[in-house]
Amino acid sequence: MGKFKSRWFVSAVSMAMLGAGLATLTAAPANAAVSCTHAITISSDPSGSYAIVPGVSNGVSWAPGECHLSEGSSGAGVKAMQRGLNSCYGAGLTADGQFGPKTRSALIAVQKRIGVSADGIFGPNTRGTMRWMAYTNDTLLGCRYFKYA
Repeated sequence: MGKFKSRWFVSAVSMAMLGAGLATLTAAPANAAVSCTHAITISSDPSGSYAIVPGVSNGVSWAPGECHLSEGSSGAGVKAMQRGLNSCYGAGLTADGQFGPKTRSALIAVQKRIGVSADGIFGPNTRGTMRWMAYTNDTLLGCRYFKYA
């Protein structure tokens, strides 16, 4: 009986170690989307119009899949998204940089309006379809679509 318990214990430990190894193999890829922690400026055309949108860091491109925002996110990226939701979609949010339930609800409403998956996550589909407040030389131009590069 003692040998049986000992073999069972060794077998259980081996299985646990194997399971831990498999968990390591299934970790998220290094290029997984990150939080949009900054507000960045993007330009749309030769006329010089620009918008301030969520981005990964100052000066980094606004590439598809590059970053996401969801409930619990915070910072300048959330604030830029909230301002976009307010100025172009009348969301009526406090632009406080906190992605809470009200921001999520407003985002879902906009996602339904623009025809993308209404999941409450600000990712590449939403980012590429939303309209943003456009400026030129600090003059307000109204809401426009900005193609992200």
